[in-house]
Amino acid sequence: MQVRLKQIIEQKGLTAERFANMIGANASTISHILNGRNKPGFDIIYNITKAFPDINIGWLITGEGNMYISQDASSVPPPVEKRTLFDIPMTNNAPSMIKSADKNTSIPGNTATGRRKLLRIILFFDDGSFEDYSNR
Repeated sequence: MQVRLKQIIEQKGLTAERFANMIGANASTISHILNGRNKPGFDIIYNITKAFPDINIGWLITGEGNMYISQDASSVPPPVEKRTLFDIPMTNNAPSMIKSADKNTSIPGNTATGRRKLLRIILFFDDGSFEDYSNR
């Protein structure tokens, strides 16, 4: 099944991390499946079919048949353009000051050029976990 998951990720133009987010799984869980350490459970398979209703569940489980439910050319979705928040330029409309989350103080932005480059986003969740997205 790891080969078929890799095919879905490639066909949809996703990263493994984005795929994990879309199906409600931890990135580490998907990494373990893609590297052959674990096999996906029912919940992973079910979430894939919910997130990607065009994927043939028979193909997903057994590898038999077509990847997509209807294999005509009009039903195959075009590849998704790979863009991240780091690709979106900051404009002059963006605030020139950024609030620091822990000190509630202002940090001056790069107002000389009017453009700033987004370097990092950290999302904190109520279960104590976090996701770190970096442009490095």
